[in-house]
Amino acid sequence: MFLRNWPYADAILGGKGSKVIGKFDIAPLPGPNGHGASSLGGHSLAVSAYSKHQATGLAFVKWIEEPAQQRTIISVGTLAPVISSLYTDPTLVKKYPYLPTLLESIKTAVPRPVTPFYPAVTKAIETNAYAALQGQKSTTQALKDMQAAIQSATS
Repeated sequence: MFLRNWPYADAILGGKGSKVIGKFDIAPLPGPNGHGASSLGGHSLAVSAYSKHQATGLAFVKWIEEPAQQRTIISVGTLAPVISSLYTDPTLVKKYPYLPTLLESIKTAVPRPVTPFYPAVTKAIETNAYAALQGQKSTTQALKDMQAAIQSATS
């Protein structure tokens, strides 16, 4: 539930030998009044200002962003493509029907919160959300504990 890397998860859950083929679906995160917002981050590329090979690095970034490489990225690398037109490409959508849903999720995504305490904030959210999902805490208690842990981590 609430998996984040859809291409990777779909390749495993819908692949040969999976016991859940046809028993799952992919949808945007739920929110209080409809769809929630995903967070952005994870597949960024950059060339270091200190690199002795900046031109080579830039050439690689431009090459990897081309449609042919992005098709390989999704089919072999099981990563989301960076070219928006690939999310509606009929051939890809036939093979990966979740692509239009993933595109909508990306369009409504928000940046991750900026904090120097990101690991501690992440742990506070993860630990308490998991406890609520496991029935070890009520949702109300998990949210209270989560807020307290975040405040503790950031002060």
